[in-house]
Amino acid sequence: MKKTLLLSALALAAPAYAQPVPRTPYKLQLAVTDGADKRTFELVLLDDSCGSVQERVGERRDEIKVCAHASPQGARLGVEWKLHTKTLDHEVTYEAVVAKGNAVEVGRTNGARFVLTSI
Repeated sequence: MKKTLLLSALALAAPAYAQPVPRTPYKLQLAVTDGADKRTFELVLLDDSCGSVQERVGERRDEIKVCAHASPQGARLGVEWKLHTKTLDHEVTYEAVVAKGNAVEVGRTNGARFVLTSI
């Protein structure tokens, strides 16, 4: 009898442990504006992951790295944005909780701007 109860308990508990917790994808739109020039990228991340975008055109180079972590209020995102041109080296690092449909904008007043939108 004891063996039957133990095996039944293990059989009932096994499916709960076998199922991995689904990871939530975060779809992000990344936009860089520098004067009249606007560049837009998309990045999809899972919980506890990082991704990056790098683009070089002529003298200009964009580097963006984003890390996502789950939060009850939305995705907690760690962001590093670098813009290099012939006359400018601009770097911004921040962390923010961004709910779906919301955005965070950073940059120089009357200068280069970076907008991250959770879509």
